Amino acid sequence: MSERVWEVFHGENLDRLVDRAHTEAPLEFQIEHVEVTFIHGEYVVTAIQSRERSD
Repeated sequence: MSERVWEVFHGENLDRLVDRAHTEAPLEFQIEHVEVTFIHGEYVVTAIQSRERSD
């Protein structure tokens, strides 16, 4: 069974937001999917992260 986490980052610097999505992922989670949208003058980066549960 896997566990998923969604994180959303907002800002004007796309490179910095993508870096944050990768570096701020919880331990043992891996990036599964990243989606980028440009809304109201800023980027919105949604990162879906997952890991296998051991229970």
